[in-house]
Amino acid sequence: MDKILDFIEKHKYGILITIVVHVALFVYFQLATYKEAILFEPWNFTTANDEVQDDIAITPDQIETPEERQLFNPQEKVTSFVKDQNDSRTRSLKENVNYTSSFQKSSAEQMENDYEQSLKDEIRRKREERNARKAETSAGEQKVDKKNEDKKNDHKSSGSSSEAVGGKTMVSFSLINRHPLNHNDWYVRNPGYTCGNVNGTVTVSISVDVGGVVTSATVIDEQSQNASACMLQRAREYALKSRFNYAGDAPKKQEGTITYRFVYRE
Repeated sequence: MDKILDFIEKHKYGILITIVVHVALFVYFQLATYKEAILFEPWNFTTANDEVQDDIAITPDQIETPEERQLFNPQEKVTSFVKDQNDSRTRSLKENVNYTSSFQKSSAEQMENDYEQSLKDEIRRKREERNARKAETSAGEQKVDKKNEDKKNDHKSSGSSSEAVGGKTMVSFSLINRHPLNHNDWYVRNPGYTCGNVNGTVTVSISVDVGGVVTSATVIDEQSQNASACMLQRAREYALKSRFNYAGDAPKKQEGTITYRFVYRE
């Protein structure tokens, strides 16, 4: 304690000067701050209601087209028929007509022969797949029984119209010189009411073998509009279920498309 007091007594003038200098600096800076003036510009109320200019540029591709507006129009007239986009028959908008995607020109005997050939091709394809997997199963016989049952159901379908359906349909396809199996549009089924109350279109690229079986299906994004995840899933699923006629002169892998239109349903 004595040492501290001796130190203070010895340096009391230096300590005093240091304190005075710090106090002086503090007072100076405080006074200098008060001298600074803060100016506020008066508010001109005459421009308060002036409209602010919008400098956002709108390009032509951002403008909604009539086709895009129709996707959200629940009152749009869309029929549940299947349309062949390559059908050369006269298009008609008549109501109460049993429109089909193809005109049945073949004789009953020729249709039977085509169908039997498609069954043979299907059985052969399934047998090759089973041999490749080395699986022993009786699925071949079950497939034949199922096809025979489908064949009986096909004969219950009514005849086709000599005119093709006009306007927009929920299903349309493009597959050159091919038609749904046995001229029955049930083989290109319609998922258009399975994804809720929203409009949209999905186009699927398909590959079809000689027997008419759809071997692959891929969604074409650039040709689809307002497509939800449900629509994309349903479109691919139903495309793989589609079945076309047997054509011995067709390519082993024929390319085509199916377009599904999903519509608003009240």
